[in-house]
Order: sequence, then structure tokens, then C-alpha cells
Amino acid sequence: MSGWGDGKWGMLCREYLDVWAGRVFRPNWTTRIEGIEIFPTNIDTYHSSFYNKIHFADAYHHIHTYVQPDEFDLIILGDVLEHFGKEQATALLNTCILKAGHVLLNVPIGDQWPQGVVYGNVFETHLSVWTTKELDQFPVKEKRHFKDYIGRDFSTYLFSK
Repeated sequence: MSGWGDGKWGMLCREYLDVWAGRVFRPNWTTRIEGIEIFPTNIDTYHSSFYNKIHFADAYHHIHTYVQPDEFDLIILGDVLEHFGKEQATALLNTCILKAGHVLLNVPIGDQWPQGVVYGNVFETHLSVWTTKELDQFPVKEKRHFKDYIGRDFSTYLFSK
């Protein structure tokens, strides 16, 4: 299960988990990859080439309501957390950790990432700012910190219950 974005997480998972094992075509896939997208305009026909299912929904509501414990081995929150207010984002992350074996989080760190409406999508607005100190309070399995092309901090965390 992954947050949508441009579909890169689904594409990477499909490549490494099925295509590299010789399961190139949909009838041969053994890995179930689903995505959640709240802004339908972000979906294009090519996404069906690597996702089994696309849910048009709010990720917070969908994961809390429909995802069952241990239904997924991995939930990816790829640049998702910052689009929720702090309280809702914290609840979302905790729920993902409880419901999946692992959670991969990619998130901007600090206040150098202001963002409002982008290409008419109000859901692109950044509603919370995160620090490594806050994220280190969750059950961290691994973490890496990086700089983007203009020197802003972002981090990738792997959480496990």
C-alpha cells in the first residue's frame, strides 16, 4: 500500500518484487500493490501498469477504516505525512505502524519546505512540519537523512512494530 504521488513507489515495488523475478505480466504478478490518491487528476492510464488497485480516498480515512491489521507487509508514506495536520498525521503514522509489518516514510524535515496549492490541488499544501527528534519517538528500525538539490533536509525512516 502506498501513497500515490506520481506512482514512483508503485513502479519501483513492481519492478523489484515481480519484474526482476520474471513475473513481467499482470497474470503472473504475485505481489499486490495498491495506492491511495485523493486527487483523481493525478491518475493516468499508465498507473495500471504497476498497481493492482487504486483507491480514490483520503489516506487517513482509508487506512483507519478499510486496511486490516497485517493486510500489508509494507505501507509506504512517500511524502504524505506533511500534507496532514500534526495530530492527524501522528495518528495516521501510528495506525500504519500497527496495521503493517513495516512502514517506509519519506518526509521533509524542518520548516524549509513551505508549499501551498499546486496545479489546482489543495491537497498538496503542507500542513505540518517534522523534526527528526519527533520521528525518532516512533519504533525506528532504520533511518537515513539527506539533503535535496538545494540543501534542504529530508529523511527516510523504516518503522516496524
